[in-house]
Amino acid sequence: KNKTIKKDLEKINLTKLNIMPAKTVVNIDSLIKYKLVKREEAESLGIKILGDGELSVSLTVNIPVSKNAKIKIEKAGGSVSV
Repeated sequence: KNKTIKKDLEKINLTKLNIMPAKTVVNIDSLIKYKLVKREEAESLGIKILGDGELSVSLTVNIPVSKNAKIKIEKAGGSVSV
């Protein structure tokens, strides 16, 4: 049998998104622009935002997030649309 190879997602803690200006749309391109991920890793592994830390800017997040991250993004006045 062939074993399924499971790749880990590229994980980013919520607190790292504070370097982005308010109202930024968070997607693979913006994460690359702010040097939070490398294109090769993002495209091959996928990305997920985790809820570690606090967020102080309002962002629109268009990539998968954890439940805790979603709560904190919305608390900071942002939104999640995945």
